Amino acid sequence: RREDTDSTGTPGADLVQPNLETGTGDGPHGHVPKSGWAQSENIQAEEIPTFVQSVPLTVTIAGTRGLREKEWVPDCGKSCYCVLKTLKDQLLHTTRCIDEALDPSWNEEVEVDCDPGEALEFSIWDRAVESDGDVKTVKLGRVVLESKEYASLGFNGELWIQDAARGIEAYLQIKVKSARREYPRGPAQEFTINLEKSAGKPMGADIDVSCGKMGYIRAVMRDGVFAEYNRTATPEKQVKVGDYIKKVNGIEDNSLSMLDCLKKEGRFEVTIQRPLLFTIAIKKKDVQAQLGVKLVDRPSGNSLLIKEVITGPL
Repeated sequence: RREDTDSTGTPGADLVQPNLETGTGDGPHGHVPKSGWAQSENIQAEEIPTFVQSVPLTVTIAGTRGLREKEWVPDCGKSCYCVLKTLKDQLLHTTRCIDEALDPSWNEEVEVDCDPGEALEFSIWDRAVESDGDVKTVKLGRVVLESKEYASLGFNGELWIQDAARGIEAYLQIKVKSARREYPRGPAQEFTINLEKSAGKPMGADIDVSCGKMGYIRAVMRDGVFAEYNRTATPEKQVKVGDYIKKVNGIEDNSLSMLDCLKKEGRFEVTIQRPLLFTIAIKKKDVQAQLGVKLVDRPSGNSLLIKEVITGPL
């Protein structure tokens, strides 16, 4: 991380609208060249003045996920905010500050104007008032949304936060739409796929069934039915590590039966459920105290299954 002293990064900046040179003459764009001005053969086409019409956009800055390092603690005296600019450094919006935010959720919608084809940059900042009264701002990361990703249909989803601290995998959720249009639908949290397995072909997935109700996908192999399906599926419909198998050929709420079906049958209608990911901070007064959860007896794979929440800090 680096400290930034640019005053445009501080919160509370006024929303700056893009300036369009309009001239002082007659006509909708100010001065209009007199008739015959561009009729000489010696005048090149690029000498004729052109005017760029700004594009009105509606942007929602929702919030972040996975932003903090594991050493982060509440009551640290920091406030988090987000700055929206173009890559030409045109300030479009600054969100409010949220104090002591593990994963800040702004949910702010703003209307902005920018040039056609302009990429949007969202930078996330921490702000702290030091003992001497000076304000210190630290950049936590940024995301860039290219014009091609939102110009035609809009955008609704998460973007990976660049330049975050080492070991941090964080995301910013945003929505963008053109004027007089609706936001596009976000990524589906649940969808159904159809698979077919030939004799001797493995499913190609490591599935944890210890929860008893759904299958948790711990790994997707390079070869197998799931990998073959993923090669032709769109990204929002690909099966990924961390997904849940909710239903197989009408079987649900029984992970062992679903797994048995995947082993024995050749055609499958499988319902996949995406995980809902969020981060929490737990403060224990006594470091020796129990957390307050009961976990699966013999955990395996890359996650822990919480069977029950009991009395404790959680």
